[in-house]
Parts: sequence; structure tokens; C-alpha cells
Amino acid sequence: MNQFDIVVETLFADEQKEFRKICDKEIIKYGGVSQKDYDDFYSRAGYEIALAKDLYDPSKGGSLLNYITKVIQRAVRKEMTDRNRKKRKLVMERTEKNKAGHLVKRRTYVLEIPIDAPMKDESGRTVAEALPSHLCMEDMVIMRNEREGRIRKYLGSISGLQRQILEMKMEGAPSSEIKRALSISDMEYRANYRELRAFGKVRYLFDGEDDIMSQEVVTNMNTVTQTMENCKTDRISIASIIKKIDKHTIRFDHPLQRESEQWSPSMKGNLVSDILQGNKLHPLVFAEQIINGVPIIWDLDGKQRCTNAYSFFKNGYKIAQNIRRFKVSYQTTEKDRYGNEILDCDGIPSVINAEFDIRGKKFSDLPEELQDRFLDYSFNYDQYLNCSESDIGYHIERYNDGKPMTSSQKGITKLGTRYAEWVKAISNTPFFKDIGEYKVSDFKNGTIDRVIVESIMAVNYLDRWSRLEYMCKYIRENADAAVFREFESLIGRLQGVITNEASALFNSRDSFLWFGLFSRFVKRETDDRRFVKFMDAFTDSLHHKPIDGVSYDDILAQSKSTKDKSVVIKKLNHLEKLMREYLNLL
Repeated sequence: MNQFDIVVETLFADEQKEFRKICDKEIIKYGGVSQKDYDDFYSRAGYEIALAKDLYDPSKGGSLLNYITKVIQRAVRKEMTDRNRKKRKLVMERTEKNKAGHLVKRRTYVLEIPIDAPMKDESGRTVAEALPSHLCMEDMVIMRNEREGRIRKYLGSISGLQRQILEMKMEGAPSSEIKRALSISDMEYRANYRELRAFGKVRYLFDGEDDIMSQEVVTNMNTVTQTMENCKTDRISIASIIKKIDKHTIRFDHPLQRESEQWSPSMKGNLVSDILQGNKLHPLVFAEQIINGVPIIWDLDGKQRCTNAYSFFKNGYKIAQNIRRFKVSYQTTEKDRYGNEILDCDGIPSVINAEFDIRGKKFSDLPEELQDRFLDYSFNYDQYLNCSESDIGYHIERYNDGKPMTSSQKGITKLGTRYAEWVKAISNTPFFKDIGEYKVSDFKNGTIDRVIVESIMAVNYLDRWSRLEYMCKYIRENADAAVFREFESLIGRLQGVITNEASALFNSRDSFLWFGLFSRFVKRETDDRRFVKFMDAFTDSLHHKPIDGVSYDDILAQSKSTKDKSVVIKKLNHLEKLMREYLNLL
């Protein structure tokens, strides 16, 4: 093995640690590169290294490592240039109606990046054959399949409208054109675009990826603690949090916990500013739960801090303009005009004070010193040990007592983990994401969860109607899996026949009434289209029609509260009488 091969083998040792470190340092200069695309840059760099071996001339002197480093840097720049020039291939185009009933074109594109490109020499080898064994063709195919799987997960988590926005953004369409084509307001566009970049969805794109940081993580929160202590206190760096999120060591998706993306842009920016200044922040709170002998670490308090720090590291957002303190001081080594560090006579770098305006910047835009400072920042944390399911629900509610947790979010904590998981799963069905008249914010603030709980009560336990907190407790103590399966069946039946006019009645205020009424309808009828026909007629004129001298509009005008038990029963009974008369049901 010659010297060139020895150096290359060293770079690719230990899962390509040094090779990736050089690539990442160059990639991060450009910004806007998703973690899922890093493998393409690695492949290009490996390809260029394979070519460089035949071009290397040791007689010219210089460090071989520096030579290979420059080859990698040039390869990254070439890949970036090619990606900007490369045309996308249209693989699918179809026309369909959006929520507003307008015809729109939906297109799907792919980038044609061959991973088995031939070498530019006369050897007849492919790129994969010219690289070290851990970059073999099989590995590259596996990596590609994993990326495609992550993309499918991400696309499955977004609504149809959000997917249309994403596809038009991929085509380079400006926001004004997207809003006009999809017939949505500026507020609707911004809300859905924020949701496309939300932590809970973008996380799918990073699932299972190797961590790109070289810092050694010394905190191991996966060890079962054999102790009589109820709680322990320690510190954890942002670098460690990021790694643990990528490896699912810390979980932020407990069904009783509220969603991420609760913070405004200025709150996110102030968090980053505080971290870069080294300001002390409130401790995080975790709970250890042993499930089938495996320790699972759940976040109880600090989800927004952790997920927003993670998203910032992944270039998920820019720092807002209206933050409290935007100039951050730091020390850096002085460099000459060629970018080389200036050393004194003893070879020690000269250090100078600098200041950086962080407004409008992503993580990749920060100086290297501030990037390191961000990753090195440590939170204090408290961790409750050996928690039961009820302990976790108790702690989640307790730690959110003094924070702006909505009544819906607080009520769901009484539902119990098993049924909360079922409610979350139902809330992600196409009916709620694409058909009903729900706002993007309804999925973040717990409103959709409330709608589902109210609907299950209206369908099964109307006589026990009460405040949300008590209804959640009642479901936890009295429901079973069949109740949720039957409700999912009702949703599926409606989804197959509902019209645009009828779908408008399924909103955050009245959905439970229509689900409850549909459950009464299916006991007498099998043709679900007749129920939708009644809903269309109700929207058109039946809401004016009196029954026993009182119309539905009269009930609305006379009711001070829409959720009192007496009002709910009165509305539902009135709707049933209207429906039976209109459809001639016995």
C-alpha cells in the first residue's frame, strides 16, 4: 500500500470520521443543505479522491493530507455548482381539485444523480469499486433507500395542501404565485409553510442518520439507574441533545405532551441569543420509564428549548429581527489576507475580540467559534427515575401549571397514555388534515385532540357530557379499543362520500355534533350519501326550518354557551329530527 492509500485509509477509518469532518466543514459554508443530502457530497468527494490518486505528483512537495483536503473541498464546491445547474426530471403530473374546488396541477420531480457512475479513467471501474470498502455500492444503495424512506415518512405527515405548497416551492414558484394558484390567504400560506418546517415533521428527514458532529458525548442517559433516589440532577450539552434526538435516546413525542412549534420566531431567536451569550436558562426535566426492560427517557419540561435548538442546528430557521440582544461578542484568531492564522514567535495564535450580528442568520451562517459555543452550551436537567405511566402524566401537568398550556392540552393529560396515543393517531388521518375546516394552529394547540374526545363522547357517552377534563377521565376509565375502532370506521365512511359543502360543517366548534348525528344515522341507513345530502341541505336552507316552532338558528341565538350539556343535547336532538324528517326515516 503506497502513501496515498495509507492517508486515504486513515481518513475513511472509524466510519469515515475524518473524511466526513473535512466535508462537513466545507458544506456548512454554503448553508441551505439538508442533512439528507450530505451523502451526495460524500459520494462526490470520494469520487474525486479516486481520480486524484492518479494525478498526485509527490515531486511537487507539500503535505499529502493537505493535497487530499483540497481535493475534498473542491469536490464539495463542484457538487454544489452541479446541483444548482442540474435540471430536475418530471416524473409525474396530474390535475386535481384543491380544498377550494379549483383545478390545480400537481407535479413530482426527482434529481437524477447516478450513484454508479463510471470512472473517468480506462479501468472500467465504477465509483463504488474505486472507493474504500465501506463506500461500496451496496452501502450506497442502502443509504439511498433509507433517505427515500425518511422522505416518505415526511410526506405522509403533511396535509394535501402542504404538499402542494412544497411541490410548488420545489418548482421555484414565489409565494404570491402559490397563494394565487391554491386560492389561500397570506395567513394560511404562512401557517402551512411554518408547519412544513416544524420539528415534529422535519425530524423524519433526519431519522437514523449518523451524527455529523465529532464531539464525544459523555452523558449516557440510557443506563438503568439502580438507586433509591427519586430524582437526579446533572448537565447535558446541546451537542449531546442533538445526538440523542437523532438516535431516539430522548423522546419528545409522549402522547400526553403538547406539540412542538409552540414558540413564535422572536422567542426562538431570543433562545439562540441567550445560548450564544451563555445566559442561564431554566433546567430541563426528564422522566425515565422502564418499558420491557428498556429505559426510555421522556421529556417533561423543556421540549420547546430542545426542539428549537435542534431545528436551529439543522438550519431549520433564521434568527428573527426583533430579538432582545442581537450582537454577540466572541474571540477569534487573527488571520492574514490569505486566511492563514497569524502566529507569534512562539507559534501561538494571535487572538482578537470580534462581534457578530446574529439577526437573519442560520446556524451555518455563524462564525465557527459561535457554532462551537452553541453546541457546547449545557443545560441543567432533573431526571425522575423509574416512573410509572401515571407518574409521567402527573409530572407533565405539574410542570405546565405555570405556563400557557391550553385547556385542551391540559385536559388531554387526563386521558392516559394508551388513549392519548389513539387520539393522536386519529388526528393525523386525512379527514382531519385535508377535509375538515380546521386551522393549522388547531393541530398544535390541542384543539383537534379536543374535537376527537368530544366526538367520541357524542357518539358513545352523550349522557356523561361534561368539561373536557372530566370527559377525558371518563373515557380513560370506561372506554375500550372497540370504541376508537368504531369511531375510525365512521370517519372512513364519511371520508369516502363527503362533499365540499358538507366538509365545511366539520370545524373545531361543531364537529362532535355531526359525528354524533352520523352515528345515529348509520343505525337506520346504509347509504352514507343520503346523510351527506342532508348536510348539504342543512347548509343551504334547513338551518332556518323550525321544528316544534324553533329553528336551529333560534337555538344558536338563545344559547350563551355552545358546550353546556343541555345545549349540546338540545342541538343534537334538533338535528336528528330535521334529518329524519328530510330523509323520511322512521
